[in-house]
Amino acid sequence: MRVIAGIARGHNLKMPKGNQTRPAMDRVKGSLFSILVQRIEGARFLDLFAGSGGLGIEALSRGAEYSAFVDSSSFCIEAIKDNLIHTKLIEKAQIFQEDCLRFIKRSQVKPFDIVCIDPPYSKGHLAPILEILHVCSMFYEKTIFVIERRKKEELNLKERMNLNLIDEREFGETVLTFLKLFPTPNKS
Repeated sequence: MRVIAGIARGHNLKMPKGNQTRPAMDRVKGSLFSILVQRIEGARFLDLFAGSGGLGIEALSRGAEYSAFVDSSSFCIEAIKDNLIHTKLIEKAQIFQEDCLRFIKRSQVKPFDIVCIDPPYSKGHLAPILEILHVCSMFYEKTIFVIERRKKEELNLKERMNLNLIDEREFGETVLTFLKLFPTPNKS
């Protein structure tokens, strides 16, 4: 796995020990960042279920102002730190070893512009996160959520009235879903 564009282009990224992660394919990652190209420069980026940190590092390489990496695995945290040092992007990053759901429930950080949510497939991590996005202070109406999932994993957006589907792309069995929050009277 490597960084495909920007100031760290071509740097190979270390994978976490074990077989716990599933890195985004270059084709999927390239498409994701082509769709977001106008929004990356100066953005605050959140990489949930960060694995090796490939998505957040790609965002930093392409001009994001800041990226937070969240993963519960110590192997992933070690790989993310090594990759940020190797790409010389560590000064623009913060790493959190924590359960992703717990992180978004408790965190009091400045709002994010782009959030990538790439949980392990078919493990039940996605639904609880989608349920609470609209009440988290770190997200606002312009935040773009990008979810990588298997085609057979349903998001049940008809039941989630607070989430607005803005785009969706399929890559074989992999789907990228782009969402925003619907405006609510008590959130600005």
